[in-house]
Amino acid sequence: MTETAIHQAGVESGIEQTAVVIVGAGVAGLTLATFLRKSGVACIVLERRNRSYIEARQRAGFLEPRAVKMFELWELEMLLPEGPIAQHGEIRINGAARPFGSVGDDAEQGRFCTQQQLVSNLLRKLIEEMGGDVRFNVDDIGILNEVLHQPRVSYSDTGGHHEIVSNYVVGCDGGHSVSRNTIPQGVLTKYSYEFGYAWLAALVSAAPIAGQAIMAVSDHGFAAQITRGPNRSRVYLQCDVSDSPQDWPAERIWEEIRLRLGDESIPDADVLSRDVIPLRSVVYEPMQYRNLFLVGDAAHLVPPTGAKGMNLALHDVDVISKALLAAVRDGDETLLRSYSKEALPDVWKEQEFSVSMTDLMHDSGDPKQHGTFRQRIARTRIEQFFAEAKH
Repeated sequence: MTETAIHQAGVESGIEQTAVVIVGAGVAGLTLATFLRKSGVACIVLERRNRSYIEARQRAGFLEPRAVKMFELWELEMLLPEGPIAQHGEIRINGAARPFGSVGDDAEQGRFCTQQQLVSNLLRKLIEEMGGDVRFNVDDIGILNEVLHQPRVSYSDTGGHHEIVSNYVVGCDGGHSVSRNTIPQGVLTKYSYEFGYAWLAALVSAAPIAGQAIMAVSDHGFAAQITRGPNRSRVYLQCDVSDSPQDWPAERIWEEIRLRLGDESIPDADVLSRDVIPLRSVVYEPMQYRNLFLVGDAAHLVPPTGAKGMNLALHDVDVISKALLAAVRDGDETLLRSYSKEALPDVWKEQEFSVSMTDLMHDSGDPKQHGTFRQRIARTRIEQFFAEAKH
């Protein structure tokens, strides 16, 4: 069946038509668009940033085995960057290092990659090879999602004001989601948890000290350094929620890294950017309203400690892509109507893991947060984890 036959694309009275509008061109939005395009389902992706920005945007990158298998099943494994299969590095407790992870060629393992690598590969595949429709630098996105009517998505760009009629809209536009904000008040229930501390996140011009990642807990607080590519890494330092980036000059960043990792030999490096990120967990239920569906950070936020954000978003993509194909190609909306019910159990499972991991890594560090009793309990749990890993 041709793409035109599937969705009867065309222009009527100056208004475009397509099967699916995707808001947001991050990993989730581009992966969904690539899956749909590969299946002959037309879609339009709207992105408020320019292409250069989203390809350069530094984000974490570790694909779990389930995500790797998803790309393999779609015969798109070539989009995953080459390199080590499994993330590896160290966990340090008061300077004492313990290795974690391994590198191998087992297809069931995860794959390390930075998000900008995957985004660049997806854009190249979707636009250059598949002729996909991704529109950058859009503004004033509006969504009309009325009962008994097809959704209408409006936006503006340098060419003026535009309107698209579609069968479905998928919001992949992050924690400050424009898509989610179009849902009427009272429809969604927001569940959230504030951890009470933040991370100073700094992009630095230095490779990680050990492997691809290093995490450390000490009496001075949590620290981490994760690779973002050749001679680039992201440094994370536990800090107060009230801190600002200006409170963390380069000298203080490297002083705290050396202190918390227990290594005075670590040299300074250029700090390219820095932000303060309050740690929180958020879930919105349901993840859909009429013909609008929320994916990834638009529906849920997890703290970065467990590296679950991208993988959870890709699981949402796996669920919604199958549901959209059944609806558009077969006229069966059964899977679409149960999208939220299908996705949410996994969301809460990963929230539980991420919250537990975050509490573990921070409780075992600076005792000022929750006291020395919690610190000793958390360090005992870490020791048990390594003991179990040996068997």
